[in-house]
Amino acid sequence: MSNLLLCQCFLCPSLCPDGDDICRTSLRNLFMRASNLSSDMYNNSMEMFNEFDEQYAQGKPYRVNTTNNCHTYFLHIPEDKEHIQRMHNKGLIRWILMLLYSWNKPLYQLVTDLRSMKEVSHTILSSARENVKRVKELQALIERPFSQVSILRKIYNAGIYWYGGPLKSRDEDVRHSAFYNLFLCLQSDSRKIDTYTKLLACRQLYDNC
Repeated sequence: MSNLLLCQCFLCPSLCPDGDDICRTSLRNLFMRASNLSSDMYNNSMEMFNEFDEQYAQGKPYRVNTTNNCHTYFLHIPEDKEHIQRMHNKGLIRWILMLLYSWNKPLYQLVTDLRSMKEVSHTILSSARENVKRVKELQALIERPFSQVSILRKIYNAGIYWYGGPLKSRDEDVRHSAFYNLFLCLQSDSRKIDTYTKLLACRQLYDNC
């Protein structure tokens, strides 16, 4: 069903035969589910950032940091609205998957290696656990027409890797700065995932987006 819904050529004018209401209902449900997952991920990411910002970053220099420090920065992911609108569905899906794969390891570290650290509050940990689930579910919805190896190779070739060492630093300022940057980047990237997913869904469900 995933191959049908996403249409591997990505140029199909319609993903369902005329008059096939069952197919159209399934299509609508799939993309509504994808949109809900991306919204949940973005909301959880905002909650994580706001929680940390309120507890540890008030009046601190971490606020001058920018998303240029994100581990996904060198992907050069499109953010301009007009550029995004011009992207084909295949491009949207590729960026969604690359971002999702890029956040697997950082989120996993949050809910395993770092769960005993005081900076990882119950609210942050709970939101991180939810995001791990959302990432896996969203990947499962849209990744089947692609080779995981192909997507992971693109990430590797782009020099995308995650190094969470500063999160375990004994220097509190270094540690807090690393956490702040992590949550800021997650919020920024989850917003991109949500934007791309909603545009993809809109194109499949409505005539004008």
